[in-house]
Amino acid sequence: MKEVLIVEDEAIIRQGLKVLLEQVMGGFQVIEAKSGEEGVLLFHQRLPHLVVTDIRMGGMDGLTFISKVRQISKEVPIIILSGHSDFEYARTAMRYGITDYLLKPINRVELSETISTIFKETKADSANVSRQFQEILQFVDDHLGREITLKHIAEHVYLNPQYVGQLFKSELGMTFTEYITEERLKKAKKLLKGTSLKVYEVAQLSGYKSPKHFMTVFKQETGMTPVEFRKNSH
Repeated sequence: MKEVLIVEDEAIIRQGLKVLLEQVMGGFQVIEAKSGEEGVLLFHQRLPHLVVTDIRMGGMDGLTFISKVRQISKEVPIIILSGHSDFEYARTAMRYGITDYLLKPINRVELSETISTIFKETKADSANVSRQFQEILQFVDDHLGREITLKHIAEHVYLNPQYVGQLFKSELGMTFTEYITEERLKKAKKLLKGTSLKVYEVAQLSGYKSPKHFMTVFKQETGMTPVEFRKNSH
C-alpha cells in the first residue's frame, strides 16, 4: 500500500483526491493535510511515497512547504496543483525538483496517468538501486579482511559515500558500521569453528588489525571470548 500525502486547504478537493486514489485507482492510502505547516509535520512522521500539494494556501504556501520537504528528502516525488494564473509560480518550483504540475480544475484521467507513470519509474529506479546494492555487498564480502570505508565502496561503484551509507539504512535497516561488524563476526565464528588458526590470525583474516580490539568486539557481541566460543563449538 503506497501512502500519498495530500496538502490542500480546500476540503472538497482533498476529499475528491482521496476517493480517486483509494477507491478508483486503488492501492493507495491518503494522508490529508489542510495546510503547509500540517503537511511538513505529517511528512516528517510518515515519509510518504508521494506528495500532491496545492501551490497557493493560507499560511505556509506551496513553495515554502516543498522547500521544507526537500530538506528532509530529495527523492519523494511531488506533484503540484496550480491555477492558470500560477504558472510562473509553478515554474519557480521546478528548481526544487518537483515531478510534475497539474492545472486546476484537476483532470482525473491526467492525474491517474501521472501517478501511474511515477510509480512505474519508481519501480524501475528501485530495481536499479537493488542491483547497485548487490554490487556493494559483493565488494564488502570480497574485501572483508581489509580496511573498508564508505569512501572505498563509493569509489568502486561511482556513487557518493553519504548515499552509499543511506543505502545500508534503507535496504538493510542498519548502518554500514553495524553491517561490517556483523559480517566480520560471522567470518570470525566460521574460522574459529572450522579451523585451528590462532585468535590473532582469525582477527586479521576477519578485518581486525588489532587482536585486542577484535576480542573486545567479539565478547561484546557474543558474550564469550573467541577461545570460549571455539570450545563451545566443538
